[in-house]
Amino acid sequence: MGFSFLRSILILSLFFKPLACQQPNTDGFFISEFLKNTGLTSSPLYNSSASVCSWQGVFCDAKKEHVVEFLASGLGLSGSIPDTTIGKLSKLQTLDLSNNKITSLPSDLWSLGSLKVLNLSSNQISGPLPNNIGNFGALETIDLSSNNFSGEIPAAISSLGGLRVLKLDRNGFEGSIPSGILSCQSLYFIDLSMNKLDGSLPDGFGAAFPKLKTLNLAGNGIQGRDSDFSLMKSITSLNISGNSFQGSVMGVFQELVEVMDLSKNQFQGHISQVHFNSTYNWSRLVYLDLSENQLSGEIFQDFSQAPNLKYLNLAFNRFTKEEFPRIDMLSELEYLNLSKTSVTGHIPSEIAQLSSLHALDLSQNHLSGQIPLLTIKNLQVLDVSHNNLSGEIPVSLLQKLPRMESYNFSYNNLTLCGTEFSRETFQTHFHGSLDSCPIAANPGLFKRKVTNHKGLKLALGLALSLVFLLAGLLFIAFGCRRKPKMWEVKQTSYKEEQNISGPFSFQTDSTTWVADVKQANSVPVVIFEKPLLNITFADLLSATSNFDRGTLLAEGKFGPVYRGFLPGGIHVAVKVLVHGSTLTDQEAARELEYLGGIKHPNLVPLTGYCLAGDQRIAIYDYMENGNLQNLLHDLPLGIQITEDWSRETWEEDDNNGIQNVDEEIARGSPGYVPPEFTDPDNDSPTPKSDVYCFGVVLFELITRKKPIGDDYPGEKNSTLVSWVRGLVRKSQGSRAIDPKIRNTGPEREMEEALKIGYLCTADLPSKRPSMQQIVGLLKDIEPTTHQ
Repeated sequence: MGFSFLRSILILSLFFKPLACQQPNTDGFFISEFLKNTGLTSSPLYNSSASVCSWQGVFCDAKKEHVVEFLASGLGLSGSIPDTTIGKLSKLQTLDLSNNKITSLPSDLWSLGSLKVLNLSSNQISGPLPNNIGNFGALETIDLSSNNFSGEIPAAISSLGGLRVLKLDRNGFEGSIPSGILSCQSLYFIDLSMNKLDGSLPDGFGAAFPKLKTLNLAGNGIQGRDSDFSLMKSITSLNISGNSFQGSVMGVFQELVEVMDLSKNQFQGHISQVHFNSTYNWSRLVYLDLSENQLSGEIFQDFSQAPNLKYLNLAFNRFTKEEFPRIDMLSELEYLNLSKTSVTGHIPSEIAQLSSLHALDLSQNHLSGQIPLLTIKNLQVLDVSHNNLSGEIPVSLLQKLPRMESYNFSYNNLTLCGTEFSRETFQTHFHGSLDSCPIAANPGLFKRKVTNHKGLKLALGLALSLVFLLAGLLFIAFGCRRKPKMWEVKQTSYKEEQNISGPFSFQTDSTTWVADVKQANSVPVVIFEKPLLNITFADLLSATSNFDRGTLLAEGKFGPVYRGFLPGGIHVAVKVLVHGSTLTDQEAARELEYLGGIKHPNLVPLTGYCLAGDQRIAIYDYMENGNLQNLLHDLPLGIQITEDWSRETWEEDDNNGIQNVDEEIARGSPGYVPPEFTDPDNDSPTPKSDVYCFGVVLFELITRKKPIGDDYPGEKNSTLVSWVRGLVRKSQGSRAIDPKIRNTGPEREMEEALKIGYLCTADLPSKRPSMQQIVGLLKDIEPTTHQ
């Protein structure tokens, strides 16, 4: 039994051998106990058979008797540090336990009177910092950042007269900065950022630190004024972002400052006062952030005195409207943010000379014109959203976007061919832009999950939807009908009357109708679905860039149509009825509101209106994805041709009521008129005349040809109906099929669809099927197993 007991003791000793073979009450023993109690029970870095002075991170005095430096950063140490471990290293001068998971400190730590450097950053230490910190009379550097310390910064900090570096950032310290800090006059680096500090700075704070080069108070609730920093003559880096400092920024610009962040405060006054501060050496400035204050006046127009500037942020202030500042001399600039700074005019092409530029934010301004060629290799962030930019986005820039970190072109009047972007990306990053791609350039827009017979399914799907669309719409006088006599045109066309004032002649003189509208801010815009939205004629001017041609959609017969974004992101088409109505404002409002109440899923709704002077302005929902004509004839998606918006005419009937008339569908749309309408005694629309119109549309879907005036192979002076019907009669219907869908599914099914169109366009109404029969015929073309 004795032998077994002895053997057990020997085995157990093997487990404790790595860190337990140091003599008691020696520095080696204390470090071994510390490592063992914080989770490091064995490591080749700490060989127990060797002297502690040879361990990694351990440095001893010249006699190898005492540890003077202990560096144990990032070893995965965790938990509480017990007493009688590192707190007994009586000669310790440097202690680095950063980047571990230590939760609390030993009570005897504060007895290390020889300590000069203490780094406990990036741990999980919580609770208040005790006043015992004043025992570290020789301390030069203390870093407690990124922990969970709470409570007030102890007043005993005043005992640290030799302190040079103070880092207490990213904790939960509360209350005011203690006045005792003024005794630490050797400080050259102070970081108290990202805490919960409030109150004012101690009196004399600015003059207390003659050697201070870096001060970071960001992310607190400290109050004060610019004068608090006026005597910091040695400061080179100042960050007081996210506090409540007030006053002019004049006193903050000290001669040696290189980095300055005054953002998210309450500074006021004209920024030009700073620019002409002759005592400041602008050539030293590398980083300047004045964003989110209340600065006014004109933005710096000349940065030639700051050629070394790399970061410039002036966003969200109260600057007056002015042209884009000159920045082409800032060859070192890497970041530029002028968001919401009231910048107007064009984006200068010289901005492309900033070869080091990484981020550019010009959002929420009044910029107009086109986006210049931004051939900047390093550009990774670009935001020009919420402006009045127009024209096409340069192709070279579009090609670069997929490799960038972020970009936003939304809420402008831009166009692009977005073949590289998903629909989600287009809606998020280009919201409100026009996709100018023809279908042939962007077939991916119409891909479906089921690939079998996808071409025919597209055509048939559109056809089936149009069955119900036309069946409803054509019956309510939006189909192949002639104009009732009460709708006779009484007015000359817009284009015929050139001597009137209108938006195309918009200038600043008082002869134009826009200039005639006085006090634009007081003229309301009525939005039916959002009655509480406070929108005025001034917002219409801003949305359409003062009715500029860059926002023009169409020049209709009775007035131009513009596109734009109203406040709240409402994308609209704005139609100016240039022929003033003889109705009073009250009568016109009543009629427009009546029309605004007419809702149908297949009609573009009247969103609202504005009565500006003698003008009646109608506001529609914008047709973001274009219409069937765009899709069929390779017109750019999202871009309406003139007829889309100019067909509607607004007239007064015999009872002084406004009529919303489609002029082509009213005088009979060419190519859609059934044969029976040639008889003047037989011009009333019927279900069978609607069927004829549907047959024409079905021919359009499958052939991708217009009802009249298109190229019909083998026929001259023909129409779509006569051409297709002739081919079907000869059993040659396949010749009429659009080549783009010919090889996407069984040709037989496409020919069957043409035959249905043939039945619909029979000369005699009695020979045409009913709409119910048409639906059945279309469903019978393709077996349900293929759907």
